[in-house]
Amino acid sequence: MLNGKIIFYIGPSSSGKDTIFKKTLLVYDIIRILLLTTRPPRPGEINGNEYDFITDENMKTMDINHELIERRDYNTIHGIWSYATSKSSIDLTRSNYLTLNTWDGYQKFLNFYSKDCLIPIYIELDKGLRLQRSLDREKKSKNSDYSEMCRRFLADEQDFTKEMIETYKPLIINNNGTIEETMEQVDDIMVRKLGILPKKLLIP
Repeated sequence: MLNGKIIFYIGPSSSGKDTIFKKTLLVYDIIRILLLTTRPPRPGEINGNEYDFITDENMKTMDINHELIERRDYNTIHGIWSYATSKSSIDLTRSNYLTLNTWDGYQKFLNFYSKDCLIPIYIELDKGLRLQRSLDREKKSKNSDYSEMCRRFLADEQDFTKEMIETYKPLIINNNGTIEETMEQVDDIMVRKLGILPKKLLIP
């Protein structure tokens, strides 16, 4: 029986965690935790792929029925958007899991799982570079929303502080360089520290 782990990629918006997350899932023997969200899909997003898009009412019902491990509500300029993890999405006897989350979400997981099986990894990025990447990403969007971009950036300044790093003592991935350099750091963590092998090594 597998004694699986839940790995958290945690970092501010435009830190590159989405790209690192997708590449990690492609390369390593690990399953993503599909998060629930009430926000509308962005262009190109498919239900059941990036997220499980549900209604506010469904989210409230699952919360009332204690079906959620954690839930996060964000007050955006478009209204309240919620993200959550359902209990039914995880079985540590079958697999290791990867999720994009926040410090608050990680803290709530500690109420359900042993700290030994929870691995927080913080995606670190220079603030100036992160702001430029945010702007570049927004320029490419067909529905650019610079107000929301600025709101996220400023909110992240409050949510991702040095104090949080000192409190939770995560593993660190520095994403200031190329994606190849970043993935070398991922490989060091996945293979050498956690024993999670690349998929290509598991093919019989």
